[in-house]
Amino acid sequence: MRIAVVVSLLVATTVATTVTAQGAPPEPTGAHPRMLLDAKLRADWKASIDRGPVKGSIAMCQSARDTKEHDRAVYQGAEWSKVLQACLVAWAATDQADYAKTAIRLFTALIDDLDTIGDGKGGDNAARRDDGYSIRNLGPFTALAYDWLHAQPGMTPALRQRARERWKAWLDWYREHGYRARVPGTNYQAGYLVSATMISIAQGGEAAEERGPELWKFVTEELWAKDMAAALASGGILDGGDWPEGWQYGPLAVGSYALAMRIARRAGIPVEGVEAWLSSMLRRHVYAMSPAERIYPGGDTEGEQAHLSPHVLTLAAISLGDTTPEDKKWAKGEMSRLKIVDKDYLLYSALATVGDKPELAPREKWPTWYVAPATGTLYARTRWDDKAIWFVTECQHTLEIDHRHPNAGNFVLSRGKDDVIVDPTPYGSQSTLTSNAPTVASGQLPANYLPSQGFWSEHTGYRWATQTRSGVIATRCDYTDQYKFQDRKTDISHASRDLVVLPSAEGTEASIVVIDRASTGNPARNMFLRFRVPSGISLDGETGTSTVGSSKLQIAAPLRNSGKAFVGLPKEKDCFKGQPRGNCDAARFPVTDYRVELAGPEPLAVHVVSATANGSATATKLEGEGWSGIRLAGPRDAVVVWPAKRGGKLAYRTVRGKSVTHVVLDAPDHDGKLTITAKAEGADCVVEVTAGGTTSASPAIATLDDACTVAVDPEGASAAA
Repeated sequence: MRIAVVVSLLVATTVATTVTAQGAPPEPTGAHPRMLLDAKLRADWKASIDRGPVKGSIAMCQSARDTKEHDRAVYQGAEWSKVLQACLVAWAATDQADYAKTAIRLFTALIDDLDTIGDGKGGDNAARRDDGYSIRNLGPFTALAYDWLHAQPGMTPALRQRARERWKAWLDWYREHGYRARVPGTNYQAGYLVSATMISIAQGGEAAEERGPELWKFVTEELWAKDMAAALASGGILDGGDWPEGWQYGPLAVGSYALAMRIARRAGIPVEGVEAWLSSMLRRHVYAMSPAERIYPGGDTEGEQAHLSPHVLTLAAISLGDTTPEDKKWAKGEMSRLKIVDKDYLLYSALATVGDKPELAPREKWPTWYVAPATGTLYARTRWDDKAIWFVTECQHTLEIDHRHPNAGNFVLSRGKDDVIVDPTPYGSQSTLTSNAPTVASGQLPANYLPSQGFWSEHTGYRWATQTRSGVIATRCDYTDQYKFQDRKTDISHASRDLVVLPSAEGTEASIVVIDRASTGNPARNMFLRFRVPSGISLDGETGTSTVGSSKLQIAAPLRNSGKAFVGLPKEKDCFKGQPRGNCDAARFPVTDYRVELAGPEPLAVHVVSATANGSATATKLEGEGWSGIRLAGPRDAVVVWPAKRGGKLAYRTVRGKSVTHVVLDAPDHDGKLTITAKAEGADCVVEVTAGGTTSASPAIATLDDACTVAVDPEGASAAA
């Protein structure tokens, strides 16, 4: 089925209400330890003291015991948090008292100090740094140390009392003033959630004077039963396993979520949707990985390559979390296959690597396309090796999330290990021009936003998105609503981008037909297009060519109603050098742009982006009475056509061929269905498209042979958790 990607707040709210109705479980009051540490885990870790993250934890804790190397907090307690985790694992695996003693020393530093162990400059205000960023370092592992080392010498009643007082000050302030405290899908909220959850369990029954029961009620009935229930529901902000802020921020955030979910459930808090979320996150990881085994960022990053290295915490979150045994084994298999380890969050890795042995995910048996609904990101490929065509595109309305860019219609393309169309958007960009997304100049957005898309949309999204059994990928991103300004409706009556990816039979080459259309309402309101390439572009008329690795890239313009192509070379690496926010075209790594500016009020452009081994791809304009289109020769022979008027009568003719893919856009339909018929007439096929029938109209994709016999190319299965 063709899909439309939307975020359903109604569904999320319904689920949240259902969970709230179950009521809060009783506050934990049992013996310590209450979180994670049971006989089986200790036995597993004891059996692993000579290898992996347990061995690493022991070595790190010994270093903290014997040297002053870790006495500085580094960034807002990050070093102490890291080493405290290691010492807790080392103690649990060995029962050695000096590891517990070292852990308590670090616990005390996080409670009392700021920059150096013993400076006494921390305390109640320590969690207020950077709008509460530091809570992720201060909260979770002081709670775990309090719980695990509750009866150990050095963890005195007075120290525990002081910890509870600190926690109250930290959490009270964050609840009222901390950044994004009630906004799931943000890294700040993830740090707050895991802190509040673990603290409420650690101190349960011991903090009556510090409003322990009130904190427990807030954690269970508000943070979990409302905020996280909505986030984990179908249509919620986590639907599909993507991290909406992007994967520079994602790994620690999803690790915190998975850890908090596991702990919360064991404490009796009902948390629904965890298995589906973790399963979808595994799939997102697999599909978001390029043939060069790099991860699509999906948001802000400071990395100076097109894509990111896969992060062990993403996979550790799946393996340590509450998901299926298969997903756990596959996540471990990915960690092993990629040979990635973590030296900063050893507790997560120590939890993730116990249990069943790793297994490789059976990706060759999986479908080749996947959509993460919450972020509106489609990931597709032609095959499961390093020779694949890999394609990613985004189309989503504004989310209440930081670190996202105004880039509906953006896409990237790789041919094998060659990233031929890249998104070099720098950290903090608020400009469409830093990506490959289209945009037009609105007449109502503030001047410093122009000509970019805005930040208030509600209805932007795919009108359809699909991959057929033969590998054709087709999407339509309607970004008309990107020009909504606060409460004012958009002043652009139409803006859309169609992307049709036509791969070769072997799946090692492809052409993308890019159709950009808009109605801007004014001749002066132009359309702006960028195609960003990680090497130089040679321009011959309207055709740009480039060599990227072993790939030949060609950008042709068989149809355009105005404008002239030119080559742009961004000079800046970021958007903080005084440029207007909407006009920044900086790049965080070197690129060259194929650029076009089309005049309003009805800009139309069709570009064909081809990635081949030898540059053998051509595109020519087709035109007839009441219809337009293009014909492609190599790497797949194809015709893409559309009527002059959307939904109008459509009959067209084109040269016959042995196997020609036809993609029909905006054809007449009845309830989304149509019929394609064709007959041979001389050297041509005469094709007629009529409303009604059994073929999907969004879009219609079929193959015609030399006799003009029509064979519908149906949608292929999409991946799902």
